[in-house]
Formats: sequence, structure tokens, C-alpha cells
Amino acid sequence: MVLGYNNYMELFTIAEMAKRLKIPPSTASYYIKRHSYYMAPVGSGRKKRYKKQTLEALKAIVEGANDNKSTMEIEDRLSSLFSRSIEVEETTTAITTTAQQQQFMEVVATSLNSIADQKNEIQELKEEVKELRKFINKYKLSWWQRLLRKDK
Repeated sequence: MVLGYNNYMELFTIAEMAKRLKIPPSTASYYIKRHSYYMAPVGSGRKKRYKKQTLEALKAIVEGANDNKSTMEIEDRLSSLFSRSIEVEETTTAITTTAQQQQFMEVVATSLNSIADQKNEIQELKEEVKELRKFINKYKLSWWQRLLRKDK
């Protein structure tokens, strides 16, 4: 028996499960890869171990194969007996977080560029208003008087 992260939990290698089920380790490995949704490993690499649920699922697969069941029939049996498990790697989370940070920084950069463009446009409009005021003061006429004068 191999002890894992929980002293009360029995964990198995592929070879140990294959020996218990009297199948070749390569066959056990194939079944585990083929039906990985029901086979959550603990650890990784050479320290990878499987919970008792994996042994039970593997047993159901072997029984189905021995009874000449199709892959679909075996999958249906597994889904009725076991819950699916999803293996999430920490590196995936780190990559996702990094990608999200990069997207956020791109949004911030785009926003800052937009703000800079708006500041330039505001400055140009201020200068234009200043020129218009100079023009108005030069003739000391109201805007409607200047309109009337231009029409004449």
C-alpha cells in the first residue's frame, strides 16, 4: 500500500492496479488514458498514483471488455457508476492568469492612448475657441451681428 497526501487513503500505481486485475500494465494504462474523465491521479510524473475509485472504474472497464461491450456501453456504465473528475494543472492556471493580465494591460494601454488623443483634441478645440474669441473681440460685434454683416 502506498500512502498519499491523506494517510487514510489508499493509492495505487498503474502496475499495482494491473496486477490486482490480472491485466498487463500497458492495457491498464491504455484504459486509464481512454477513460481519463473517471481516473483522477494524485501527484504527477513518477509519483503519480490513483485512488480506489480509479481501481473500481478500471475493474468495470475490464469487465465490460471481457463481456465484449462496446466503448460506448462501457462509457455509459462508467457514467452511471462514477462521477467525472477533471485534472487541473497549476501551470495552466498560471498561464491563464498571465494571459488575462496581458489582456488587461492591453486594454489599459488602449484606454491611455484614447485619453491622450482626447486631451490633444481638447487642446486643439481650446485653441480654436481662443482664436474665435480674438476674432469676435477684434470686431466687437455679437455673433448674430457678424452673420448679418457677412450676408451683406
